[in-house]
Amino acid sequence: MGITNKTQFKRGMDVETWLDGFFREKGWTIQRATAHQERVLCLGDRLFIKGPIRYWVEYKSGIQTYYTGNVFLETISVDTANKPGWLYTCKADYIMYAILLNDKILVFDPDYLRHCEPTLKRAFREVATCNNQNDGYRTHGLLIPLPYAETHLAVQIIKMCA
Repeated sequence: MGITNKTQFKRGMDVETWLDGFFREKGWTIQRATAHQERVLCLGDRLFIKGPIRYWVEYKSGIQTYYTGNVFLETISVDTANKPGWLYTCKADYIMYAILLNDKILVFDPDYLRHCEPTLKRAFREVATCNNQNDGYRTHGLLIPLPYAETHLAVQIIKMCA
């Protein structure tokens, strides 16, 4: 089974589509990144444009945050290849970490997350995903309690319900 057939991938695509609509309603023009921009240059999933303002944005879906109370900061993307996670590779201007079941989006600055990484590694647990989530590999990441992420890591919190 390819990654695009996995439930997690499909849910992530649904969240991306929802985020596109949400930000378009806020007046942003949203352009999808090319495969090269996203996968090779690590610029993010989307280019946000409003007048002269342009931001590269990486979308992350935090569906599990609702159930676990934790934000997952990916440190290893593919453990069988020791491929670094988005915490280290993301070159977007912002990460939109959508925790839609919590009615909010946490906005992270990737450079600031990397700056905080040594402290986070000392303070919080690093875990691997379960075996059946991906085909033949696991993803690893730091589990950051949502209140800590909101207070110490997010540069902005966008609330869905006013």
